[in-house]
Amino acid sequence: MFRILFFYVLPLVLMLYAIVDCALDNAIERTGLHKALWIIVIILVPVVGPLAWIVVAKIARPAPAYRPPRPSPGRWNTRPLAPDDNPDFLRHLAEEEALRRQREKRKKQQDPPTEDPQ
Repeated sequence: MFRILFFYVLPLVLMLYAIVDCALDNAIERTGLHKALWIIVIILVPVVGPLAWIVVAKIARPAPAYRPPRPSPGRWNTRPLAPDDNPDFLRHLAEEEALRRQREKRKKQQDPPTEDPQ
């Protein structure tokens, strides 16, 4: 069972991973080889081909660096704001508070308070 896994399944999985990774790669050429040639090398050289692709792709890809978001035109900040910094949220709260006060005022006008005779 171990031999089947080690000699057949693992190289097949490695080859499929390398083929998919190579096919989805944005760069057309890596170290002088075209993408189609890399796929042929991955298929024809069972274990060394996929490992070579993984190593070359890892070296050639720059590490993803943090880039702060660019502001869109007309806005200074595109990041999500905290609720107390978001002017739209604060405006919405003020509108809700004004509506609540109007409802309470109408309710008081419709139902005058009754006084206790004591």
